[in-house]
Amino acid sequence: MTDSRAQFEGLDGLYLPIAAGVFAVVVTALFVVLVRYRARPGSIARPTRDRYSLDVGLALTVGLIVAVLLAYGLPANSRETALAARPAFRVDVVAFKWGWRFTYPSLPGVVDQSASGRPASLHVPAGVTVAFSLRTRDVVHSFWIPDQRFKRDAWPDTVQRFDLRFGPGATDAVGHCAQFCGLGHAAMTFTVHSLDGARFRAWARRARG
Repeated sequence: MTDSRAQFEGLDGLYLPIAAGVFAVVVTALFVVLVRYRARPGSIARPTRDRYSLDVGLALTVGLIVAVLLAYGLPANSRETALAARPAFRVDVVAFKWGWRFTYPSLPGVVDQSASGRPASLHVPAGVTVAFSLRTRDVVHSFWIPDQRFKRDAWPDTVQRFDLRFGPGATDAVGHCAQFCGLGHAAMTFTVHSLDGARFRAWARRARG
C-alpha cells in the first residue's frame, strides 16, 4: 500500500464541498418552510398534495451523491487495507494497560516497551512498506498515529494486520491510544522515528549491540 495519509487526504476536496452543499440546501429549505408556511392569524390549514416528481428527484440526487462518494471512497479504503506480499520490514505491536511494546522479527532481542514516565519508541525505515501485527494483552486499545491519518483498534484474542509507509523526517511524531481504556489512558503514547536507510541501519546496529 501507499501512505495512509495520502490515500485519504485528497478526498477532503470531494467530501467537504458536498457536505457544505447539502448543509446549505437543508438550511435554506428549512428557512423557506418556516417563513412561508408559518401560522398566521385567521389562516386555515389546507390539505397538501403529494409531489411524486419532487420525491423522485430528491431520491435520485441522494443516490447520485452516495454513488460518487462510494466510487471514490471504496478504492481508497481498499488500497489502505491491502497487505503487501513482501513487506520490507515487520513490527509486532502489543498494547497493554497503559503502554506499548514494539518488537522487530528481523532484529531478534530488540524491544522497546513503555515504562513508568517514559513512552515507548517505534523505529521504522522511511519510504518502504512496513507490515504491522497488532494485539492487546487486556482490554480494547486503539493504535493511532495522527500524522499518518491512521487508526486501528486492537481487540482481545485477535491479531490485526496492516501495512504503513512512512515518509522521512517523522521523528518525534506522537502516537496515541484512541480508545478510552482506563485511568492511565491519557499517558498511553509512543513516539515514531522514521529514519532513512543509513540512519535506520545505524539505529539497528546500536539496538542489537
